[in-house]
Amino acid sequence: MAFVVAAACGRADDTALPGGVGFLERDSAGVVLATTLGTRARVPIGWVVETIPEYQIGDAMGQEPYLFSGIQGTSQLSDGRVVVLDEASCEFRFFGQDGAFLERTGGIGDGPGEFKPTVRGCVWVPSPGTDSLRAFDGTRLSFFDDRGLFIRRLRTTWRGESVQDVLGTVGQRVLVVRRFFPISDEEGVSNDPSTADFALLEIESWQVAWEGFFQGRQLYTVPLPNSPYGRSLWDTPFDILPDAVLGWDGFFLTLGEDEGPEILEYDTSGRLRRVLRLAEPALAPSFEDIEKLVEFKLDPYDMADTTRKRITDSRKRRYGKMPLPKILPVFSRLLVDDVGWLWAELYRYDVRQPVRWLVFGPGGEGLGSVDMPPDLYVWQIGHDFVLGVWQDENEVEYVRRYALTGRR
Repeated sequence: MAFVVAAACGRADDTALPGGVGFLERDSAGVVLATTLGTRARVPIGWVVETIPEYQIGDAMGQEPYLFSGIQGTSQLSDGRVVVLDEASCEFRFFGQDGAFLERTGGIGDGPGEFKPTVRGCVWVPSPGTDSLRAFDGTRLSFFDDRGLFIRRLRTTWRGESVQDVLGTVGQRVLVVRRFFPISDEEGVSNDPSTADFALLEIESWQVAWEGFFQGRQLYTVPLPNSPYGRSLWDTPFDILPDAVLGWDGFFLTLGEDEGPEILEYDTSGRLRRVLRLAEPALAPSFEDIEKLVEFKLDPYDMADTTRKRITDSRKRRYGKMPLPKILPVFSRLLVDDVGWLWAELYRYDVRQPVRWLVFGPGGEGLGSVDMPPDLYVWQIGHDFVLGVWQDENEVEYVRRYALTGRR
């Protein structure tokens, strides 16, 4: 399978910008390059997400509407209500500004607005710039209004085949993804490349407006002759999935491995509009990084020192045989806020490090960084709040909203 070229110009490896400026925009081969000095993009922007939530929905043993099993998305609507998509029940649950349960729609069944989920369950589909709701059950994309009332449902296909996930809708376009993970029959990674395939489709006709095929994450096979499964599969160190997010008038894509601090910005016709870059040194992973990675992955587990050492040594030996990327990933996840600005979560394998996001303005300039609360999976960033899902020590899920201060 052929891979599309990420950009129509060579990557700038400079770690400084000419003239000592912090941001530079220029055109190269018809593509706008928006390059921010890395130190400038990473400095705190001055916006603060408070450490104490101002709002929480959920309960460990309370009434049923407050009990969640796999939250697949949440959003604060323009009138202040909060809607949550629960994976197990495939329900949209609505809550008031005081956290009180209001109503529910959807559910599992054959009726209008009900779902027949696949093994993944029901998945939230963002629809930037609107309070309308979307959900994907593995084969069909369903449309609802802001009260959860069913509008219509479409079977989602890309060139006649099913898609793995629907990443968002805007206007009459939908962004989808398929991922392929070839598995080796022997120890090592497959000779066939794994891929992350994205497409921007017309909702009504499912005609392709744009598609791109990129290198995906690799899986490492370890044969286990005495196991009923015959093998085990490992993620290779410091390897992450490419990520894409749909905005108000286009979409953004970060490719992960070996691509460095670069984000591609496309318009809704699929034209590459801008390349966002950080001018900073590329960091190559080392064996010391592998040692830290093993340590961090085992840190949450309580075990005897002798057991910990045995597992640690075994994993170090195994990781030492696996291929490493040329450089450490920079961005792990993208999100477009309610104002239309792009946020990019910085990659981290040390779970003790802050959860740090970079903010990019409308012109592609890196404006600075914002730290998020630990263990919060961010779903929405508003002008003055952050909304996400948090789990307690018993893995009970809660929706939390935190105040975002300092933004003008």
